[in-house]
Amino acid sequence: MNNKNKKGFTLVELIVVLAIFGMIMGVILNMIKPTQEIYNDTDATMETNLKGSALVNYLDDHLRYATNVLVLENYCGVPQVSPSGTLGSDTTTYEKCIIIDNNNLRGYSLKSYSGDDTDTVQKRMGATGCIIDVSKLSSEGLNLDNSKVAMSVDYYDNYKFDISASVTQIDDMCTLDVSIDAYQPKYEGGSYQFNKTKFKKEASVDLTNINLDAGDSYKVRGDIDFSATPAAYTTYPQASAPSGATTQQAKYYDTSDTSNTYTYIFYDNTTTSSSTQYSVKYIYSASDSDPAYAGKQIGGTSNVLKGTLLKTAPTIPSRPGYGSPSWYDDAGNLVDFTTGVVINSDMVFSAVYPSLGTPHNVTFKNLDGSTFTTNPVYDGDFAANPGPPADMDIMKQELVDWVEELTHDSISKFTVTGDVAFVPVVKNKWKVEFEVEGTIDSTYTTYVSDGGYATYAGANPVPSDATKVFDKWVVKSTSDEMSVTPITGDTIFEAQFVEKPPSSVSVQSVSAPEYNGWQSLKYKIVLLNTTPDDVYDWSLSFDIPS
Repeated sequence: MNNKNKKGFTLVELIVVLAIFGMIMGVILNMIKPTQEIYNDTDATMETNLKGSALVNYLDDHLRYATNVLVLENYCGVPQVSPSGTLGSDTTTYEKCIIIDNNNLRGYSLKSYSGDDTDTVQKRMGATGCIIDVSKLSSEGLNLDNSKVAMSVDYYDNYKFDISASVTQIDDMCTLDVSIDAYQPKYEGGSYQFNKTKFKKEASVDLTNINLDAGDSYKVRGDIDFSATPAAYTTYPQASAPSGATTQQAKYYDTSDTSNTYTYIFYDNTTTSSSTQYSVKYIYSASDSDPAYAGKQIGGTSNVLKGTLLKTAPTIPSRPGYGSPSWYDDAGNLVDFTTGVVINSDMVFSAVYPSLGTPHNVTFKNLDGSTFTTNPVYDGDFAANPGPPADMDIMKQELVDWVEELTHDSISKFTVTGDVAFVPVVKNKWKVEFEVEGTIDSTYTTYVSDGGYATYAGANPVPSDATKVFDKWVVKSTSDEMSVTPITGDTIFEAQFVEKPPSSVSVQSVSAPEYNGWQSLKYKIVLLNTTPDDVYDWSLSFDIPS
């Protein structure tokens, strides 16, 4: 069969057709791209509008009915918060805290943060800004382990948020003013930039309970901008990172970077009236082994206002066979009244005495190994220092410590858990002698601890040369004075004498009787800087006009 009459497209023709088709598609896509960008831009605006408004509502929900509010703006680090919810020297107690963090990647404060800055879209883009909710201040104060990111980490998507808050007071009305800006990411120069504002909103949260309270019970306790008032750190001091904090959490506590600032909103939102009172009662533990004590009340019942920081409690009497008692609250938690307990309900505090059981025999030995004394000590306690052993020369020796016979642990650090013996650690003192004109007077020889100072117990020595007087004690063959020379070895001090100073004359009036308009004067002439035998007394009388 002859195929010469069959026709088709040549390669050149196909290339030309594809080129024309490509140009047509390019034109179509260029026409579609602006429309797509408009759509994406509109969608981002709507999305950030919804997210930003929801964040404002979040703050409104949590703070509208707050009963106390304290705002710390531009605070570098983390403020110290006591177990009872007080800050520094501010005695107001707070239950909750909101942290506005515009510095770190979202989720940075969480214990579960992986540390991998590329494991989420937000981290890869470097999106920052969020609200951290510390739902309740605990016995560790402000503990970031108790925190969560408001609305969840993913809620903010890949947008950057700048959030601020402050309090405004006009007349007697207070509002929490909130500002939220959201920025859309744009890839430029090899990284994402957040220069395009997609949402901006300012809102005011009405502090309802504070505005309704005419007294001093519910109020704004403070609104402080620390960038303008750095002295406020004295009232609200900065905390150190607690043990167990993650590397990321520790960054919040770093005060060396002055740009490492956050806004803290401390608040209460109880609906209990400010005049509510609760009863406080103290008892011996209901589980006390002695029925004469179990459940019995100690002192009377008192009524205190809600929110009172209680820092006193009745003295718990000691009891034979028991250790030092402690106070426990209704939940069985150990109570420390030195830091205080916030009263937010009726409270019963129980005194619990630890049982000491049978005491152990603690033996103290003399230097020669014989028994000095034996004392009973209960399990888990420390033995008391009984003083120098019987065969120690307290004049020439000093007791350094008592140590456990086998481990050589100091008595102050050794916990007694069984029969045990202690031996003394004794150190010789340095011998100090006093020499006068080449002869040592052993009457006043003394012994001084290492590094101590010597004193002479006798009267100042008298030289054999009547033209000289005693000056001071010095280390033999030196000019080192005794009063300023520490004793670090056996030492001899010698008396140093100096020439008597020259005598001088003092004229002292003794009497001045008046006689017929004339005054008769008597004078006493005394030679100074001499011995009593050198004092001469003359009387000289003459008349002068009165």
